[in-house]
Amino acid sequence: MRDKVGLLLPTALIVLAEGLFFNGRTEACLEVHALNIFLCILLPIWAEKQMLLYQSFSLVSLLRVLNIGMPVFFTETLLWMPFVYAPVIIAGYIIWRQTVVDAGRPHWRNLVRFLNGHGLRENVQWKWEYVPFAIIFGYLGANLEYFVLGNEALVWDLGPLDLGKLMLVMVVFVGFGEELVFRGLLQSSIASNFGKGVAVLVSALLFASMHSGYHNVPYLGFVFAIGLVLALAYERTGSLGLAALMHGLLNFFLFSFVPFGYDLLP
Repeated sequence: MRDKVGLLLPTALIVLAEGLFFNGRTEACLEVHALNIFLCILLPIWAEKQMLLYQSFSLVSLLRVLNIGMPVFFTETLLWMPFVYAPVIIAGYIIWRQTVVDAGRPHWRNLVRFLNGHGLRENVQWKWEYVPFAIIFGYLGANLEYFVLGNEALVWDLGPLDLGKLMLVMVVFVGFGEELVFRGLLQSSIASNFGKGVAVLVSALLFASMHSGYHNVPYLGFVFAIGLVLALAYERTGSLGLAALMHGLLNFFLFSFVPFGYDLLP
């Protein structure tokens, strides 16, 4: 019973908060997320052995709080995103070092291990065959998502400077940051306590709910499906790097080549 409450309560609070955000109640959304963070500090005292689980849930809420509350240093959306995701990645790295593995002193090899999720799954290895798979998934997924969302590009043109900037933000900050939270930490911690199936479903559900800011119900369903694919890919390979690359490349194509391509159609 204690274990179930520890899973259902944070999940319900996050979904509730995002439902409020979907309906334009931003202050109420922040209040519920703040409550979830507070409870995730207290619940490990009650549950004892599930520290990583509650740290992961708190990072989900932290991501929304930063998304809403971060001061706008740049009017360009693309330049603003690293300020939201960098604190989450840093917090995730600290959790990884202290809770997941004994990484020892900071070293570039530990950074590589962190980027691929070493310690979150057994025998995690990077394979270069993942790259073409991630490119194909990203391009096809971006085309499907464009039909549902109908978004605009986040770059002015398809020159190397704008594309390089977009690739950096979408893969390193957005893709890796969100996959670190939803797949690397949250899915792994749920799987170890409640099983792989529950972990896949909950990570996809919360991933979808955190896209409530688009106020588009069909889009939430699409993101849930994408979340399932990312969760299954992570579960099958154990590679956080693969999930981050799949996610980042989808966003990269979605906000560059895909909208430009459809704008050129007659």
